[in-house]
Amino acid sequence: MQTKEIGSKEHTRGIKENYQHFTDKYFLRSKQILEAEGINPLVRYQVFTRASGVAQGLEEAVDFIKGLKGEKVKVLSLRDGESFEPKETQMLLEGRVQDLIDMETVYLGMISGGLTGELSFNEIRRNADEIITAAEGKPVTYFGARHFHYSLDEDIGEICKNAGFSGAATDAAAKAWGKEGTGTIPHALILSIDAYARARHHLLNPTSFTAMLFDKNVGKEVPRIVLVDTYNREVSDSIATANILEESLKGIRLDTCGENVMEGSVGEIIPELDTPEKYLRGTGVTIQGVWHVRKSLPKELEIVVSSGFNQEKIKAFIEADKTFSGLYGMPLFNSIGTGSVTKPVMATSDIVSYYDEEEEKWMPLSKVGRKYRENSRLEER
Repeated sequence: MQTKEIGSKEHTRGIKENYQHFTDKYFLRSKQILEAEGINPLVRYQVFTRASGVAQGLEEAVDFIKGLKGEKVKVLSLRDGESFEPKETQMLLEGRVQDLIDMETVYLGMISGGLTGELSFNEIRRNADEIITAAEGKPVTYFGARHFHYSLDEDIGEICKNAGFSGAATDAAAKAWGKEGTGTIPHALILSIDAYARARHHLLNPTSFTAMLFDKNVGKEVPRIVLVDTYNREVSDSIATANILEESLKGIRLDTCGENVMEGSVGEIIPELDTPEKYLRGTGVTIQGVWHVRKSLPKELEIVVSSGFNQEKIKAFIEADKTFSGLYGMPLFNSIGTGSVTKPVMATSDIVSYYDEEEEKWMPLSKVGRKYRENSRLEER
């Protein structure tokens, strides 16, 4: 089969009862931690894409969210068929984080799938094969469930498994390997714990404190790999986390968004490399940025890179890895997380505010570069 219809009724039937099967594992583990610790702030998420276009998939996403959570979640959105601009907020969610955090993969996939339309499985196979070839033996995990309609997850997982990927983030896709999904900490968990602490006037490092709660509540068979870019302090928060977890920390994940330059990287001098400039330096996860982080951390800590790692970007990083290894006797990075097996229209969801119940007002809180953008065009659903 070359293509599959997105959002058809046979695909959406029963999703409310089975949505966690299609949810990135790090969101399920996040909910587990939040429930165990009694952390449940009132938060606001916003959803957008980097491209302009005509809204699609929003009706399915709203039906899914409201059908699952009812009045527990307030939903405001555009309607399918309305035009939107790059980074314009298309949907806003307000509710307790425990009611919201494990739905993100599925509703984003509905929106991304609606905007992208039909996909060619032959193209996905070709790209998956090229990604593995470019990686030259580095482990690659499939992280792309949110970029595609959930009904395609198992099929894409099978393609990635056959290409040589090492696993996937959802249980649905990971079934191809005969195992569960993989993943540890998302931005949303760190921000939720930060919101809880701020409301109680607690001073803490949200990244390292989240890592500590993960270590406390999640089985030791799960590697302690901590996301460290939420506050654009990739080096500082890595070191803080290493000091907290000590020997139990296996590594960090770098997922710096396209709005930010990685901490400390501007002053890092790297050799001349025959790779595109956009991968060498600038915003997002760059060679210069990872180079600086790697040199700043204990050599035993592993580095997972993610965010836009298509075959071209992987090839550039592998060439840099060879140069770095030759100079320092250790890898620049250890593994890759990617969803770039084709070029969908990607929807993104971020926590951007929390409700301070003492002050009785919404307070700004987001990862750096992703502030709340009000949109008067949204209507309550």
